[in-house]
Amino acid sequence: MTIRLKGGPELLRLLDELPKNLERNVIRGGLRAGAKVIQQQAKTNVPVKTGQLKRAIGIGTRTNGSRLSSYVKLRGSGSYLGLFIEYGVAPHLISVAEADKPVRNTRRGPRKASIGTINKMVKRGSLKIGENFVGPVIMHPGHAAKPFLRPALDQKAEEAVNAMGAYIAHRVQIGNLKAPNLEVDDE
Repeated sequence: MTIRLKGGPELLRLLDELPKNLERNVIRGGLRAGAKVIQQQAKTNVPVKTGQLKRAIGIGTRTNGSRLSSYVKLRGSGSYLGLFIEYGVAPHLISVAEADKPVRNTRRGPRKASIGTINKMVKRGSLKIGENFVGPVIMHPGHAAKPFLRPALDQKAEEAVNAMGAYIAHRVQIGNLKAPNLEVDDE
């Protein structure tokens, strides 16, 4: 008597693909679920003036060989502000300098304006802040740090791990796996 198993090769193929699918879909989704918790807390913590920095808080995942990671990062049009808010700014001088020359269009194409042109444009060598001319050099007083990303991780690390575990547990259910039907043929 010979017993044949139908669907065996399909089942083996499924088992071979399972780790790749877990890594690509389930684990990455779990990492994103955990990062989402940190992202939401960071958005709650961030000082809001225009909302630009709040909109710049994003999440992502990356793969480095077999190592997966997720991150919360600032990206887009308000992201440059985050460094100044998170770590603060020391007092410093701001002056009219060669590097600050605006670009103007001429007959020969775009050109950097000379200091003389800048001086004519802004009341004889004065920096303009808002609508006020403040002189050729100004002392910026700096400001204290108002961290929002690091405390978000401290506040929600455990909840992020739990969210990741819940996502993975929800997605990996043996009952939902689409394994091929195995049949026994009696010949």
